[in-house]
Amino acid sequence: MMTLSTQTQDWIEQFAQQLVQDQLSTHTVAAYRRDLQRFALWLHEHTPSATLATVSTTLISHWLADTQSNPTPSTVNRRLATLNKFYDWLKNRQHIAHNPTQDLRTVKVPAQTPTTVSEADIDRLLNTPCVDTALGLRDKCMLELLYATGMRVSELVSLEIAQLQLEQGVVAVIHPSLTEQRLIPLGPDAMHWLERYLSQSRNTLLHQRRSEALFVSTQGRAMTRQGFWLIIKKYAQQANISTSLSPHSLRHAFASHLLKNGANLSMVQLLLGHKNPSTTQIYSHVTRERLKQLHREHHPRA
Repeated sequence: MMTLSTQTQDWIEQFAQQLVQDQLSTHTVAAYRRDLQRFALWLHEHTPSATLATVSTTLISHWLADTQSNPTPSTVNRRLATLNKFYDWLKNRQHIAHNPTQDLRTVKVPAQTPTTVSEADIDRLLNTPCVDTALGLRDKCMLELLYATGMRVSELVSLEIAQLQLEQGVVAVIHPSLTEQRLIPLGPDAMHWLERYLSQSRNTLLHQRRSEALFVSTQGRAMTRQGFWLIIKKYAQQANISTSLSPHSLRHAFASHLLKNGANLSMVQLLLGHKNPSTTQIYSHVTRERLKQLHREHHPRA
C-alpha cells in the first residue's frame, strides 16, 4: 500500500492543527485532511519526482479535473479551496516561495433549486415520533426545534443547555466554526416540546451521568450529525414522505415557508445566519422582540 513521506504527513497534520486553532469544525478539518492526503497520493502515483513543495500549477490542474474520479464542479472547487488554503499556509511558514494555485480559478457551478418539503409533509414528519418514550420525545423535540429555528444540523447537535433562554423564548445559536452567536425565536410548539424533553426525557437518557449537551444519546453523549441524519430518514420513511429528506431539508423548509407566508428576505437570511461582511453590524441593530414578532407573524407553527 502506498504511503506518504514523513514530511508530507507532518505538513498535513500541522496544517490540520492550525485549522483546529482557527476554530474550524471537526468535520471541516477532516475534509481538508482527506483532500490533501488524496492529492499527495495522486501526486506520488502520477509524478513520483514531484513533492508538495515542488508541484507545478499544471499538475494541480490535472488533479482537480482528474477524469478517473469524474469530479463535479463543486468537488473541483472544494479541492481548489483546500489546496489554496494549504499552500498559503506553507508560504506563510516559508516552506515555499510561491502559491502554485493562485492563478487557478474556480469553475461555475450550475444553479440548482432545492426541493422544498411541503407544510403537510413537515406536519406528518413532526407527528411521527412516539412521544411516550424517552427516545421518541427527544427525536420529536429535535425535529420541532430544527424546523422552528432553521438552524444548521451542526448547530443543533452541538447545542448546550446554557444556550437555551426559555424565559425569553429564544435560543442562542453558535456555529461550531464561528465565534459569533445569533438569537433565534423558538415559538410555542418548540418551547412546549423542549420543556417536555427536559422534564421527562433527558435525565432518563443520561442515566445519572452529567453532560452539558442539550440532546444526548442513550449512552449519555452528545448527538452526532450522522445519528440525527438517520433519525430523519427513519421518520420520513415511517411517514411515507416520498421527497428525499435530510437535516438541511428542514432548514430549507423553514426559510421557504417563512418567505411563502410573507416574511422579509433579509430577515430570513439573518435568522439563517448567512454570513456577509456586514452581518454582525446588521445584527446588532435588530432587537430580540423584532425577531420574535417576525416568527409569530410568519412561521406556520408559531
